[in-house]
Amino acid sequence: MNNFEYNYHTHTSRCGHACGLDEEYVIEAIKNGNKRMGFSDHVMLPNISQPGMRGEFSLFDSYVNSVNRLKKKYKNQIEIKLGFECEWYGNTFKNYYEDLLQHKGFDYLILGQHCFLNQGRMIFYKSIADEEKGCELYASDLIDGIRSGLFSYVCHPDFFILGSEGISNIDEISTRIALEAKKANIPLEINMGQTRRLSFPKAASPYEPYYPYVPFWKIVKEIGNKIVVGVDAHNPSDFSRSDYLALRKFIKDLNLKVSDDFML
Repeated sequence: MNNFEYNYHTHTSRCGHACGLDEEYVIEAIKNGNKRMGFSDHVMLPNISQPGMRGEFSLFDSYVNSVNRLKKKYKNQIEIKLGFECEWYGNTFKNYYEDLLQHKGFDYLILGQHCFLNQGRMIFYKSIADEEKGCELYASDLIDGIRSGLFSYVCHPDFFILGSEGISNIDEISTRIALEAKKANIPLEINMGQTRRLSFPKAASPYEPYYPYVPFWKIVKEIGNKIVVGVDAHNPSDFSRSDYLALRKFIKDLNLKVSDDFML
């Protein structure tokens, strides 16, 4: 059991790289001691097809109806929220995001940058040959998203570290992100997705090119950001097989202040 009473970072099979039934995620969250959970699948975008990354827009109603059904079915066992994990594409989908929150019954959106939109094409930051340019673009888009005021927290803010061994301005980018989140009073997420694929980073290690990235979180500690935890579940079993003891050690070693509960 994980001792954290919440998880708002949960995907569904609709995105194309997760598995399991929606209800199985709820059952596993309850077994794992969660009192609050949120579904935040990769946002389905009108007129955008990105197989293997996000569900087609035709799946939108299925997603909403399923989550709302589960909300009612399990209301006496767990509080369930309806959300999306979104990239910020400038003003391109700003009205759509606002409509989700104001008129479509969505409880929250979380900001998780993976790719940007260029002349109608989705391009992953990590596909840019110039790593430093890719990381700068990531930071710029993420900061603009924070400033929009539409998001409840930032997912894996240190995502830009992944595989970026060669860049020289990691600390500068980290500081910019943390300062902007602090200014906007938006929490930053320690993401557990990579920790299920790789050895959990040790605070004593000088460098690991993956997240959660120790130097990034040291900067967050200095700036005093709010911090949350996200399972980033892509399989119902992720609720139980994530290494919460290692996460607790990571938090303790860096002396981070992370609440056991977080309510949207």
